[in-house]
Amino acid sequence: MLAKKIVLSNDAALLAILKNSFFQREGFEMILVQDGQTGFQAVEAEAPTLAVFDLALLGNKQSLECCRAIKEDPLLLSTPVLLVLPEKAEEDLADACWHAGCDAVVHRPLAAERFLDAACGLLGISRRLARRFPLGFELLFFDSRLKKYHGRCVNLNRGGMFLATETLFPVNTELTLEFILPGFSPPLQAPARVAWVNHPEWLKKKSMPCGLGVQFNVLSDEVKTALQDFLDRQ
Repeated sequence: MLAKKIVLSNDAALLAILKNSFFQREGFEMILVQDGQTGFQAVEAEAPTLAVFDLALLGNKQSLECCRAIKEDPLLLSTPVLLVLPEKAEEDLADACWHAGCDAVVHRPLAAERFLDAACGLLGISRRLARRFPLGFELLFFDSRLKKYHGRCVNLNRGGMFLATETLFPVNTELTLEFILPGFSPPLQAPARVAWVNHPEWLKKKSMPCGLGVQFNVLSDEVKTALQDFLDRQ
C-alpha cells in the first residue's frame, strides 16, 4: 500500500504540479524541505513514497549528497528519488545524478506532463489509469455463486471503479460486474476483485458512500476497447 507521502523541495512550481494531479486527489501529503540535510531527515522520519529534490533550489552538491546518503542507507535505499536539473544543465551533471543513485531525472524548464510521467513511472502508476472519472450509473454484480446484487458506479477508470452498495465483501473477494456504459451498448461483463471497503462503521474515505473499491482483473479485448473509448470521451 502506498505511504501517500512525498518529500519535496520547497518549490512553488513543483508543488503546483503535484497539487493539480492524481497525487492531490488521492490525498498524498507533501512534506516540504529546505536543504539536503532536512531532505534526508524527512525521508528517514516519514518513509515517503517518493522524494523529489530540485538541484537549482537545494544546490547541486547538497542534492547529490542527499541522494547518495539515501541510496547508501539499507533502510532507505528503496525510496525512489527524482532529481530536477536546472535549465541548460551540462551532461556531466546528469551523469553525476545517476552516479549518486537517483532513480530518474527531469530537466527544467519543467513541463507538468513530463514530470508526472516520471513520478508515476517510479511508482508503477499509469496516469491514465490513475485518473478517476466521476459517474453515476446502476449496475449488477455477482459473487462466486452467481448470486446477483445491485450497485451504482460512482467513479471509473481503466483499472477499476468505486461501487456504491450496502452489500459488502472482504478484500480480495472475486466478483463479476455487469454494466452498460452511458451512451454505449451492449452490456459489458468485467471480472474484478475487492481492493478496499468503505464500511459504514469505518469510512476509509469519508467523501465516498458505503461500498467497494474494485480492481478489474483480466478484461476481454471488447471490454478494454469499450472502456478506453468511453473514457477518452470524458
